[in-house]
Amino acid sequence: MEYFIIVNKCAGGNKARLLWPKIETKLNHDKVAFHPYFTKYDGHAVKLTMQILHQLNDTPHSDAIIIAAGGDGTLHETLLGCKRYYADNINQHKVPLAFLPIGSGNDFARALKIPLHWQEALKDILACRSASILNLGHYTNLVNKTDGYFTNNYGIGFDATVVHDANKSPLKNNRYFGKFSYWLAVVKALRTFQGFKVQIRIPGSTEKTFNNAFLVTTTNLPYFGGGIKIAPDASAYENQLDLIIVENPSIIQLILFVSMIFLKRHLSLRFIHHYVQKQLFITTNDARYGQIDGEELGEHTYQIKLETASYPFWVH
Repeated sequence: MEYFIIVNKCAGGNKARLLWPKIETKLNHDKVAFHPYFTKYDGHAVKLTMQILHQLNDTPHSDAIIIAAGGDGTLHETLLGCKRYYADNINQHKVPLAFLPIGSGNDFARALKIPLHWQEALKDILACRSASILNLGHYTNLVNKTDGYFTNNYGIGFDATVVHDANKSPLKNNRYFGKFSYWLAVVKALRTFQGFKVQIRIPGSTEKTFNNAFLVTTTNLPYFGGGIKIAPDASAYENQLDLIIVENPSIIQLILFVSMIFLKRHLSLRFIHHYVQKQLFITTNDARYGQIDGEELGEHTYQIKLETASYPFWVH
């Protein structure tokens, strides 16, 4: 096999910068054919992936594998590059995508049981011999007609507000204190966040309105937020998406919610609503922050369609 590796050295609060030389040494020691590409700015992995696929089209490599080495955000961008390339090259053989989790969060790795230690994860990638078709999420902005994909989740509300506030923190990219930025953002959001109105439309069903939503997350996997099992039965091997809506909870309800998550019984709470669908529509009237796979979307209103998609992944 020949591996084309997209490396985000800034992943995990620059942890990946320290790990890459060790990974490179291991690959050379094992005489693995590989080509590294290093991201330099947000969105660069999308361009690098499309560049790699164009090169592979010019000089075909039937045994090529693309590896996203970083966190969930790096995987998100690499997948987006693959999907954009093949949207214009529909009939070409799709190069499988692998994930080497050397960032923070790593919810995709948890869900797919990819080892979180890089040596074990790399060993599994090299031992894999066939691709698996995994389910993804595809979203379309119904206002400006833009679209994209997510491996993990598309969130509006509290979780996205936390992502936004954490990204603004000077601690975010600190190797030792990066996680503190996340928890400080959680505390701030709990103090200031206000519920919002959201309409949900499911084909073949009546529209549902929630006037005081706290969190609206459409997920492809069980985990979000770095290991929180928000949708316990969600699976990337099933052609469906899980929608979780949490209505703005009181302090007591919030404590109950957190406690029940650890028991995997939170979906039975009366202020939590759970839907499993292949396609759904979400509309908000108030501007709120959004996030895709942990990457923030900014603050605005939403009128979106979410549906299932797929891509071949190189998972052991």
